[in-house]
Amino acid sequence: MRQVISASRRTDLPAHYYGWLVDSFRAGVAKVSRPYNRGVVEVDLRPESVHTIVFWSKNFRNLLDDRQRWSDFNLYFQFTLNNCPELEPNVPPLPERLNQLHEIAREWRPERINWRFDPVVFWDDGRKNNLADFEQIADAAASVGIHRCTFSFMNHYAKTRARGKTLGFDFYDPPLAQKTEIASWLADLLSQRKITLSACCNPEIVGVGGIEPSRCIDGVLLARLAGEPCDRRKDPSQRGSCGCTRSVEIGSYWMTCAHACRYCYASPATIGT
Repeated sequence: MRQVISASRRTDLPAHYYGWLVDSFRAGVAKVSRPYNRGVVEVDLRPESVHTIVFWSKNFRNLLDDRQRWSDFNLYFQFTLNNCPELEPNVPPLPERLNQLHEIAREWRPERINWRFDPVVFWDDGRKNNLADFEQIADAAASVGIHRCTFSFMNHYAKTRARGKTLGFDFYDPPLAQKTEIASWLADLLSQRKITLSACCNPEIVGVGGIEPSRCIDGVLLARLAGEPCDRRKDPSQRGSCGCTRSVEIGSYWMTCAHACRYCYASPATIGT
């Protein structure tokens, strides 16, 4: 059985490491640093070994401008579409990213796209958040035939909170009752547009307004899209509440991300700009 390649949960490869990505697939192998000790493993990227490439990004322009390169592979797109320049200073403007969404849907079909509104962030004692453009993005997604959206509330890791305070962001973790109210509102907006809402590693809100547990990488779906069997076992390398099936990561936490999102869980290239 061929393997699913995740490119990548750990950093934005299509936006910031596209040259490395192309070189690795051209060579048929990626040399990947382990998450904790920088030990290097090699991942087979030959077309005959790859079931599907799952791309994760906030900016797919590089890939779209080079789309023919990927014609030998089954592709699936995790497209993170939030809109809050205050939190995401180096992400392209929303109209450009919505144009990319349309291009991806035309080129690879909307069923190969999962829209991620991730994460939902509150700060300044809850007075500020990044929900303002949710409905606009939902309308754009529905207009191209997307039927899946994944979201989560921000995880308040100590390193994330510390980065935020360095930059003047006092992140706020809403109580469960408020999260439930917000989740129900989001689910209702999407239901009106025939989009199913899933919660990523937020089991406490699964069931609210019909919200499902997320399987961002779903072997059942990928098997159907590719027309060949896919590993359906739970991925043991992910968090316990993660519903994803098995994949092989080719990104690295040592590859810093120039989006410099204020809530970044991994390694922003800079937090001072």
